[in-house]
Amino acid sequence: MKNKILAVLSGTVALFGLGYLIYVILGFDYYDASKVEIPKIILMDVLYATFVTIIFGTWAGIKTFSTGAKAGLIIGLFIGGCTTLLLFATTDLTDLSRVISGALTFGVRFAVAGGVIGWFLGRD
Repeated sequence: MKNKILAVLSGTVALFGLGYLIYVILGFDYYDASKVEIPKIILMDVLYATFVTIIFGTWAGIKTFSTGAKAGLIIGLFIGGCTTLLLFATTDLTDLSRVISGALTFGVRFAVAGGVIGWFLGRD
């Protein structure tokens, strides 16, 4: 149980930290930064990390950094691609190039978070 809690916490830190780095510091910010609400973003990252931890720990049996990173990359590509594609299809907030970059940035974030989560799940 302790490893799962640490996995969720570390996954949240990885997702939020990389998100801040990618979207704020490196400038991949697609939306008006004045409207960003950090507590809601942290809650989203907690939910994502919990989701990945449940998948890895309960069904996939992932317990290493490398396996977690590979699975996290695939999950991130799908989540990022799907969410930005939904925005592209239903609003004028994004375009096709941002759908691709959204999938890639989510893929990177989830690969690192998945690796960290896998590592914590494998600790004794």
